[in-house]
Amino acid sequence: MAIAFPIIAFFAVLLTTRHSLGLGFVAVCAVGYFNGVIRANYLGVFSTFMFDAAVFGLYVGFLIRTGGAGLLSGQGGLFALCLIIWPAMLTFIPVNDFLVQIVALRGTIWFLPVMLIARRFSSADLNTIARGLAVLNLFAFAGGLYVYQNGVEALYPVNAVTQIIYQSNDVAGYEYHRIPSTFLSAHSYGGAMLFSLPFLLERVFGAGVRWPDRALATAGLFAGAAGILMCAARQPVICFIVASLIAWVCTRFHPTFGLISIALIAVGGLVARTNERFERASILDDTEVVSDRVKGSANESLLEMIADYPGGAGMGSSVGTSIPFFLADRAPVAIGLENEYCRILIDQGWVGLSLWLAFLIWLFLHMPPLNLRVRWGLGVVLMYSLTLTNWATAFIGTGTLSAIPMSVMLLAQMGVLMRFRQHPAAQSTPIKDLPIGRDKP
Repeated sequence: MAIAFPIIAFFAVLLTTRHSLGLGFVAVCAVGYFNGVIRANYLGVFSTFMFDAAVFGLYVGFLIRTGGAGLLSGQGGLFALCLIIWPAMLTFIPVNDFLVQIVALRGTIWFLPVMLIARRFSSADLNTIARGLAVLNLFAFAGGLYVYQNGVEALYPVNAVTQIIYQSNDVAGYEYHRIPSTFLSAHSYGGAMLFSLPFLLERVFGAGVRWPDRALATAGLFAGAAGILMCAARQPVICFIVASLIAWVCTRFHPTFGLISIALIAVGGLVARTNERFERASILDDTEVVSDRVKGSANESLLEMIADYPGGAGMGSSVGTSIPFFLADRAPVAIGLENEYCRILIDQGWVGLSLWLAFLIWLFLHMPPLNLRVRWGLGVVLMYSLTLTNWATAFIGTGTLSAIPMSVMLLAQMGVLMRFRQHPAAQSTPIKDLPIGRDKP
């Protein structure tokens, strides 16, 4: 039975991608939104790789649709190629169990081609993605309400992949669990909701949007914001606030944008204060907890590790590597901190860390277009601010490149930014008029 899930996911995404890139990406996200609850209830090797099969369907569909022409073009393509080739080479150095190293490779490079595909998104594709995410957020909100009312045991049996759900029982004085909705953790739920916001905010407040799309996006935005509060994880709230500030700077302190940001944050805070189970996500004044978390993820030990592991310790050696339950007995003792940059260092050494830092500096060095009167002008600014915030805070925690489906949503937005970064004309031009990709009226 479990083998059917990756097969269905692969062909569903393949067929939708052949129809349109935007629809194919929505199909990948849909698999990611329901991946957690399916894996929890159909525990096995095949269900573990259901989302990977969906991403593979996107890749195959893209190649059939476009022939792969221009996939590695420009500096962005060269960076992506280097980020993929280096860890792939390291995988064949027999430091750890080969299967563990392959799994580590999966969590390091498997999703990276999404960036290159996202460079081909047209404004019509982005519109389709926004509609799809709005609908998916509503389904996730329904799942969250069901778990909220009936408890996590109503959807999630106790097993090897649901341990983190049952361990996260620190809500309202340890009386309740955090809400995962249909995801495998509350952070995955909150992360997916957070990275849907640039698409939805563009359709709610952006230029040239028809009222049915605006209404659907508003509903999806409400469901996403409610999910961020319901999941009871603080990190999505912090990222949203910081990203809003960065976006306001990018818009040169545009008064309307500032008022919208303040209103959204204020409403979210007021709603959170009315419910003790939502309140944890909004309580950010516990400086001792925040300080301990930062010290545990970014301290002098990181500098020591940079000195001690110039060539890394082998793929799969780092803290934060997601090892499936059926390979747990082969996993090495984890090295490092809860720090994404430390994870890259331990697995890939100085070369891998330097490649990532160089790529991120190249990508974020130039701000996106500031023209909010064109289609997706606001959306691109929000993508820039959110992805920059994510990488700026990646030293606290791991999972940036392996979270389902958040990592794919993050990389897709980085791909859109790569497109603007490589085309100076995009600084004042709508997406549909760029020389890459196709658009529909």
